Amino acid sequence: MTCPECGSTEIRSSKSFHLRDVLQRVRGREGFRCRKCRHRFFAAYSGESGPAAAAPSKSSVRHPQLMSMRARKRLVRRLVELTIFAVAFLIFWYFLRYITTEKAPAPDAGALQTQLSRSLA
Repeated sequence: MTCPECGSTEIRSSKSFHLRDVLQRVRGREGFRCRKCRHRFFAAYSGESGPAAAAPSKSSVRHPQLMSMRARKRLVRRLVELTIFAVAFLIFWYFLRYITTEKAPAPDAGALQTQLSRSLA
């Protein structure tokens, strides 16, 4: 397999999790990246030109414990983001509820109004 940009044979598997990549995988294509020009492209699964023919990515050679630590950090970051969003949403919801609820008049508010109108007359 060669890079369509520079023609180099030094390519590797490229891992990315965007919507575009998911759609390409459904079509039977895998993402690759050229080591020389850094161009990212997609190629179909087929005999020699499949992912096995490409050089392994450096991230796939790393120690599994390192990968789990990264995944754990990513999970913690996502949970913090979700918690901040949930708290902000609740504050916004209570604020809207406070603004839109009608306050009942006090029981003696009518009596106060009649006293004021009598004193002015």
